[in-house]
Amino acid sequence: MELLIKKRNYLLKAVALVICAFAVLGLAVSCDNDSNAQDNEIEFTETYSGSFETAPAATDSNDDGIPANIGQFMGTSTFGSVSIQSLNEFEPVLENADCDPGDVEFTLVRGNFVKRFSNNELIFGTWESGVSCFDPGTNISSTTQVGIFTGGTGQFVNAAGPIQIDFTSNFLAVANIIGFNFGGSNGTGFGTIMFNGE
Repeated sequence: MELLIKKRNYLLKAVALVICAFAVLGLAVSCDNDSNAQDNEIEFTETYSGSFETAPAATDSNDDGIPANIGQFMGTSTFGSVSIQSLNEFEPVLENADCDPGDVEFTLVRGNFVKRFSNNELIFGTWESGVSCFDPGTNISSTTQVGIFTGGTGQFVNAAGPIQIDFTSNFLAVANIIGFNFGGSNGTGFGTIMFNGE
């Protein structure tokens, strides 16, 4: 009987080790000495492209007459294909501190995003800071935004962690000329998703 119990314990430990070794989507899961799964996190990367346009006037949260831009993007990520919707409100800076001479500098007022993966799970987030440098001669901007993951659905319910995106936008329409923004963007993102929310 004692031999059967030992064999069963070895089998259970072996199964636990296999589960840890082949965690869903290659998540960075560690195991303790008893083969128990520990809190996990994964380094997240993405590349994407898509379009953006001026959002409704209600997105002008600081009442400066400039509403947010809303972007719709598709790409690939650590979790396979991803579609992204991002809402970003920027305001012009009086003195250019972070951009090249001749560029118009904008700083982030507020922003949020939703990423949808191929298994229909969502991850949410908030943009906390950002700088965009717009070249009025080429109508091209370079932007960096830094934020945090704030939960989601499925495995991302308690997701947390930092994220940064860097992207370039080509403006085909500019608000101060024709009254609205429209164009295309492509970029990359990287960060850390902590699945236990800590």
